[in-house]
Amino acid sequence: MRRSLSHGPLAASILIGALAGLLAGGVSCGSSEDDSAVPPKTTTDGGTEATIQEEASVDVNADTPEEGFQIPNEFDDFPTAPIVGDGLPANIGALFDAGTAASSGGPCLSEPPIDAMVPHNWPALPFEWMASPEHNVFELTLSVDNQVHDLVVYTKQPTYTMEASMWSNLMQHSRGHDVTITLRGAHFDGTSITAGPALGVSGNIHIAPVAAKGAVVYWDASGGTSFEGFQAGDAKPVTVLTPSSAGNAPSGHETTCISCHASASKGKLLVYTADSTDGSRVLDVRMMDGTGVPSPTMVSPSALSLLGRHKQSAPVTTLSEQSSLQSMVISVFIEPTATSGHSEVIWTDLLTPDLQGWGIVARDGDSREASSPSWSHDGSTIAYVSSDVAGEGVIADGEMDIYTVPFNKGAGGPAKPLEGASDPVMREFYPVYSPHDTWIAFNRTELAVDSYDEPTAELFIVPGKGGVAQRLRANDPPACTGLVSPGLTNSWPRWAPQALEHEGKRYYWLVFSSKRYAGSVASNGDWMAQLYIAAVVTQVTEQGETYLADYPPLYVTAQKASARNHTPVWDYFEVPTIPK
Repeated sequence: MRRSLSHGPLAASILIGALAGLLAGGVSCGSSEDDSAVPPKTTTDGGTEATIQEEASVDVNADTPEEGFQIPNEFDDFPTAPIVGDGLPANIGALFDAGTAASSGGPCLSEPPIDAMVPHNWPALPFEWMASPEHNVFELTLSVDNQVHDLVVYTKQPTYTMEASMWSNLMQHSRGHDVTITLRGAHFDGTSITAGPALGVSGNIHIAPVAAKGAVVYWDASGGTSFEGFQAGDAKPVTVLTPSSAGNAPSGHETTCISCHASASKGKLLVYTADSTDGSRVLDVRMMDGTGVPSPTMVSPSALSLLGRHKQSAPVTTLSEQSSLQSMVISVFIEPTATSGHSEVIWTDLLTPDLQGWGIVARDGDSREASSPSWSHDGSTIAYVSSDVAGEGVIADGEMDIYTVPFNKGAGGPAKPLEGASDPVMREFYPVYSPHDTWIAFNRTELAVDSYDEPTAELFIVPGKGGVAQRLRANDPPACTGLVSPGLTNSWPRWAPQALEHEGKRYYWLVFSSKRYAGSVASNGDWMAQLYIAAVVTQVTEQGETYLADYPPLYVTAQKASARNHTPVWDYFEVPTIPK
């Protein structure tokens, strides 16, 4: 039986919107929502009462249905006849029906995992599977309760991706509904089915009733480094910056490597760590539109000089609406005199008129090293890693825990371990605040290892003010793949900048890197890091917000499978749109 999530009012809105499109000359294939929406305003208390950004509804003001016109309650986005791949006869469906069906032993679906949730503005998912050698033909069936027909595909290939316009229509018309996936495999000798069909999987994925907002910029560490990026909904990435296009670092020497980055000035600026030919490691800034170094009205010469001091890295910013914080960058600084050789969290004002526009954030009560800072969306608090040993901004070793400290106009204050992310038996690192500052996502491992590119790292979330940590299902690939976490380098979680609400539920999205994708194995046999996204859903009531569910992850298609993709940042970057 087909199942759907309970989103009745939304379905009515979609139906009316689709009708408006029909009257205007055709059903729209795109979302009605604006992916370039400005950041939502937040409160300043760091709690869960931040303003909720409602999901935009379809605009039906332009066209009104004629009186007596019946709004359809089903759609025919799927073709009536099966899609038959190359090399297969037109009657392959009948041959499958005539075979000896088995309830198990079929192909393993690796993408998308059963029970995953997809934003309704996301590009077409690849359906990928692994099969036993005896199976050389496959039947993929997709069923949705508000679609007139099932989509049935017969193919010799272990993968299928829906045609873009069909997928777009499905996402618009069936958002908030489940898609039931049934996958079977068989052996075809050219005339008949001689083995099977055998069932591999039957289960649901969920089309979210909301979109994912913003853009992702990530680090491609293959060969020469680069930043690649995509807007939510893009199917391919664009190159944002390379050492060559960055030009010279603040020292005047050629940039050789770029890494760890953040968005600033509402997505117009990219702040990043730059290595140069003189051996320095500093922060630098470039325009996201590719025009190079920002004007002095966006980043002052004094700020560039401060950012250009050796051994600065790991920049972060805040989405706070407070004007005094919008030009601030938090980073990690190690300097023999200014920080007494310790790794400290500092702030720098990008608009400072002189060299006094920076300072160390005091961490009273914590004498250990600091790394990997994250700034709350309301600008009030910094979460960071407190450890015995710190390396270059994002590397910690020895005992390591997540602490928080008030920003307090840059003065800092009492530093406290975050409950649920400061277990002395564990090593916790890479914290990041969610929208509304409700949650902190972080990495954790039980082993005595450093934090960098750690195979045993796993993803957890904890309430933003501390509490019980929740291990995420995003850590785990489908069991039939044989891949197991810990062991997959599930690392560097980053939240989408906006969590939309629908019918009392708030939908968060996380992007992270993991070494699990079968299509990204280097020639030496190493699994290369690739990006995944996963959903976390909460219940919002007058009493507050509580965890409801989290979901398995989806492979991000807007990346190069041949690259090593790390350290994503999901923010309001002004990434150019890929031509459709």
